[in-house]
Amino acid sequence: YMLWMIERYGDYSAKTLLQKANLLFKDDKQFNEPALEYLIERGIVDDSRYAKRLTMSLSEKNIGPNKIKEKLYTKGFSSQIINDCVSTIQTSDDDYFEKALILKIRKFGEDPIEDIKVKQKALRHLISKGFSYSIANKVVSYSADEEY
Repeated sequence: YMLWMIERYGDYSAKTLLQKANLLFKDDKQFNEPALEYLIERGIVDDSRYAKRLTMSLSEKNIGPNKIKEKLYTKGFSSQIINDCVSTIQTSDDDYFEKALILKIRKFGEDPIEDIKVKQKALRHLISKGFSYSIANKVVSYSADEEY
């Protein structure tokens, strides 16, 4: 079943595969872990390979590093694999600033936000997308006339 899932739907983390197998085969759970270990030994299931590919895919979207970590965590990866993958992303604060600025302009326009309630809403929005408070604060108060 696990091999069929991988062939049909693509990669899964080991934790997710085990959960799906345990849900489907409630009576015969003793065979699920050995089957998963067999797939891991053969290199069919490789959490680090899948996490790296997923991290690269997510880093191309307009989301910050914290959101990438959150999405990897929900997929069932260990914190060590998550930290390794996120640390390999070749982006700087300027790259995250540009991504956050794109989100801010899309939702709130190009002008700097003066109203305190709208400013708080913009900060919450950017932080929920995974950007740090310092980057979100710079983006919210940024005007097109100044250098970042």
